[in-house]
Amino acid sequence: MLKAIFFDVFGTLVDWRKSLIDQIIKTKIIKENEEFIEQFVINWRLEYQPILNKVNNKKISWTILDDLHLISLNKTLKKMKVTSLNETNKKEMIYYWHNLNPWNDSKAGIIELNKSFITSSLSNGNINLQKNLLKFAELELNFLISAENFKKYKPDLTVYKRAAATLGFKASQCALVASHKGDLLAAKKAGFFTIFINRFQEYGGYGHKFPDTAFVPNISINNLLNLSHKIKNI
Repeated sequence: MLKAIFFDVFGTLVDWRKSLIDQIIKTKIIKENEEFIEQFVINWRLEYQPILNKVNNKKISWTILDDLHLISLNKTLKKMKVTSLNETNKKEMIYYWHNLNPWNDSKAGIIELNKSFITSSLSNGNINLQKNLLKFAELELNFLISAENFKKYKPDLTVYKRAAATLGFKASQCALVASHKGDLLAAKKAGFFTIFINRFQEYGGYGHKFPDTAFVPNISINNLLNLSHKIKNI
């Protein structure tokens, strides 16, 4: 019987792409057109998993996500020939990841799930980033669990197994909700029940740049509403 529902955060609960684009346009920190800015955001995100893999493979020592975002930001700035940002500007852009808007169903879906389950984040975002983000997005998860707690990034199986143990549950009593099948495949290997949520607009028109893992989850949904009912009827 499921007791705890864990959530991936970036893409699953919050819309990182549009939120970053909107903040860049609003602050005019990059003075280019919207098409360029979206390409910039996509290229920045494309650096995400490769740099996490370098940490897991010990090619880079343990580093929190905020600091990895700075490394990947510098790489993206160079790739797209943006030379106008100073170090203060870069720190501001890193903080944009702390202020991402939730998907329309995220807040209500979590409130509903809280009535029947323990809920928790299970994110590669560092603890301070998640605290700020969940507060900004008004997402009322019961617990916050980060890769920072275990000094390993998803999809390393350590993250899932130790997250379950942290809340006092067996992996078989836990589910992961995620919009990325690679995350869910790893969770299944760790013993989790898997719930795929299709966030159709996560990548905009650039989904082809983010090929996902072939995987059949236990449940597939298009929004979080009524998920509690679906789980109970399995």
